[in-house]
Amino acid sequence: MNLVFKYDEIVKKFNSDLVNKLRKHGSEENYLNLWVPDEDFLRSFESLIESIKVSSVKSFTLNVKKKFISKITFNNFKKKYPNISIIEEKFFFLIYVKDLNVLKVKQSIIDKVVNKGQKKIDYTYGSLEAQKNKKQIKKFFLDFFNKNSLKKQNHQTPKIKYKHLTIKLDKKIIYLDFNNKNEFIKLRFKTTNKYLLGCLFFFNKIFFKKDLVLLAQNGISEFLMAINQKCKNPIKGVFLPFNYGEEVFFVNLVCQELFKKCSKLTVNHSFKNPWIKKTLKEKKQICKATLQKFLKIKNENSNSIVFKDIKNDINNLSVRIIVSTSELLSPRKKPNLLRKFEKFIKKEIDMSLQVLHEEKKDLSKIRRL
Repeated sequence: MNLVFKYDEIVKKFNSDLVNKLRKHGSEENYLNLWVPDEDFLRSFESLIESIKVSSVKSFTLNVKKKFISKITFNNFKKKYPNISIIEEKFFFLIYVKDLNVLKVKQSIIDKVVNKGQKKIDYTYGSLEAQKNKKQIKKFFLDFFNKNSLKKQNHQTPKIKYKHLTIKLDKKIIYLDFNNKNEFIKLRFKTTNKYLLGCLFFFNKIFFKKDLVLLAQNGISEFLMAINQKCKNPIKGVFLPFNYGEEVFFVNLVCQELFKKCSKLTVNHSFKNPWIKKTLKEKKQICKATLQKFLKIKNENSNSIVFKDIKNDINNLSVRIIVSTSELLSPRKKPNLLRKFEKFIKKEIDMSLQVLHEEKKDLSKIRRL
């Protein structure tokens, strides 16, 4: 297969697709899929060769206007590619590549990356390598441990016989104690790490006798907010568990395992509860009334949160409460208010309910293609 094309046309199309085309960029011509133009014609041409070669094309002819190739570039091109024929016309150059298999590209793309000498970082989501210097949080946990270690709030088995869940993380075993009402009592874990123990003590204090399902669903986010209040926003950037150091990330993993265990219990229980037996009309009326009650208690405007619909979850249970929020409501206030409403509606109606914000469609017609 012998290709003949104009360089200025493929550059123009590439730039146009960047603005007007979202998906499958450059897919009309397979031989251009890997090509990325460059202001430096030599680098652009080298990228073009690599892209065409992958498409099993052996030869091609390229028409290049003179504005793309200066005299210096022309001389450098002839030195770099002595086996390629380049003919100068009045307004353009014709470049003939007869056999790409003979042409040797000095380096592959991966070799170029390696030769850049870029530092290789072995990163996985939740990596703690960059989070070890959380001095303010660590100091808070250590102080909390020292103040509470004498109050028998330790990792030893409690004298009162509570029920417990066993959570395994790698080779570590954590015990979660709860009472007959399915209320959280404490986390127990044998360790001599005072920072981690202080973190567990603080977690136990916040969630003592809180509902297990609520803890599983909202525990880690409430824990992060509690740390922020005590330490006065100790971190920069997004409030995610692994940004708070290894102690908090450990608790986050425990909460994830608890969520898995409680999700099964919640689904099994949901088939028997009164909420599922009600009609859709009854459910909507209850949700609207509960929402207005919540907004009144919180001294919020009656349209701060607006009930929209009730939808089924993956288990085909009608437990997803869809709402929208007023544009007048502060963006920073919305997430916390919605979390509080979900907590409220779980207590008032049913523990299986979930509050979800109405999806907002992308206003860009191009991105919706």
